[in-house]
Amino acid sequence: MVKNTYNIIGIISARGGSKRVPLKNLKGLNGRPLIAYVIKAAQMSRYLRRIIISTDHPEIKKVSLRYGAEVPFKRPKEISGSCSSTLVIQHAVRFLESREKRRIDIAVTLQPTSPLANSEDIDRCIEMLIRDKGIQSAFSAKATEVPPEWMFRLKKDRRAELCFSGTLRGKRTLRRYLEDIYVPNGAIYATRREALFGENTIISKKTAIYVMPKERSIDIDDETDFKFAEFLMRKDQRRKIC
Repeated sequence: MVKNTYNIIGIISARGGSKRVPLKNLKGLNGRPLIAYVIKAAQMSRYLRRIIISTDHPEIKKVSLRYGAEVPFKRPKEISGSCSSTLVIQHAVRFLESREKRRIDIAVTLQPTSPLANSEDIDRCIEMLIRDKGIQSAFSAKATEVPPEWMFRLKKDRRAELCFSGTLRGKRTLRRYLEDIYVPNGAIYATRREALFGENTIISKKTAIYVMPKERSIDIDDETDFKFAEFLMRKDQRRKIC
């Protein structure tokens, strides 16, 4: 554990609307509602002093309270749709600072749809900011399965065009010359207050990447993802909440 003097809170954004899976955040996964997993992971963090749920739905509030999270406000209607995560986090920070008259140094955005992310993932992401004051944010990411240099776009005439300049010579020949590329997996974003409001974003210009393995980077979007996540959990019963 790294010595910490920052006031760090976790904010879980969990709106009620979901187009593909109704009330997705409450859907059962391996015997527990989906949102329970991120709450449990946050509670086990060594750095998060509080776990705040930002939601517009009474049932999500009820379940979140049952699992030990705080729900100190109802998310305003204007930021309850498919709006930027930054607006949701800014609202939560402003609300808490205004009510409690205490500055929040680092806000950690957590996603209910990443049930396999654990407390160690959360802490390692946070530690990047604690160790390096020059870093304004850090986020979890996974390695891309397909190098972008192998990707094509389909033109109007149905012809294929490489997305990046160069020549595709075959996977085995080309891969060793390519850089490792990472993409955010959506699970964790740790952001200093200065970047959250100064740059108006949860991913600042001076950011760092915490790489998570593929098997913990699942982002649940539909029924197929639920089934795959449940399969992975059954293989690792340590993820079960008692």
